[in-house]
Amino acid sequence: MKKLQYVLPVLLFLGAATLAQGPAPSRDQARSAAPLFHETFSGRSLDKTKWFIDTGKAPGNIAGVNTGTLSAEHVDLSTGMLRLKLTQSVSGGLATSTGAEIRSKQLFGYGTYVWVARAASTSDTPSGAGSAVSGTVTDVFTFVNDSETEIDFEYQGQSPSTLEMTNYLTTSHSQSSSAAVPGADGGFHEYKFVWSPAKIEFYLDGTLVSTHTEHIPSAPAAVLINLWGTNSTSFGGVATPGEPTYLYVSSFAFTPSD
Repeated sequence: MKKLQYVLPVLLFLGAATLAQGPAPSRDQARSAAPLFHETFSGRSLDKTKWFIDTGKAPGNIAGVNTGTLSAEHVDLSTGMLRLKLTQSVSGGLATSTGAEIRSKQLFGYGTYVWVARAASTSDTPSGAGSAVSGTVTDVFTFVNDSETEIDFEYQGQSPSTLEMTNYLTTSHSQSSSAAVPGADGGFHEYKFVWSPAKIEFYLDGTLVSTHTEHIPSAPAAVLINLWGTNSTSFGGVATPGEPTYLYVSSFAFTPSD
């Protein structure tokens, strides 16, 4: 997969964020394997002590082709979990895509990362009927410093049954693989990766589906969840105007390595 280069709208969090890699867990903590960070998105609003809502330019912003932005208004917890929204319109050949993104205030290192999510679809409720459309990208991932570390689970709207897994050690060095996940846009799945110095193991619903051993990053990184739009005949697909799409995430957890 050739991924569009991703640049965060705000990169000043490095000094202010707490490094979750930090002190090693105690023996009791390691034995219990309790998550260091656990989020169920069950409040009425996003916990601003844990998360930033990013705004500004989105990935997939291409002059004359797609004006992509991230909006705080497209982030809500009204359905009992995190819901991110994407809208698209097209005038002439130019698409306007407004998506959403949240980013953890903490940085996390080696350990186990688990999201429970329903990939983007046209359903405006977590359990409603809906399907993926072209022009959307679903991402749950880690990221810091222009992909000094980046580890992704990703779906493209034009190929909604293909889960793409990629790790970056800067944008010039990466490894990718994929797995078939029929119906990812119709229901929830558990997406987990275990990151260690030598490898990254990717799991779907508890089953190991891929192991990467090349270009393994080491820098602690933020956790991100985003939904953004494309207007491309290749990556993401052409825009689908007039069809809002929604990404649902019911939980995220991080457990540091022993």
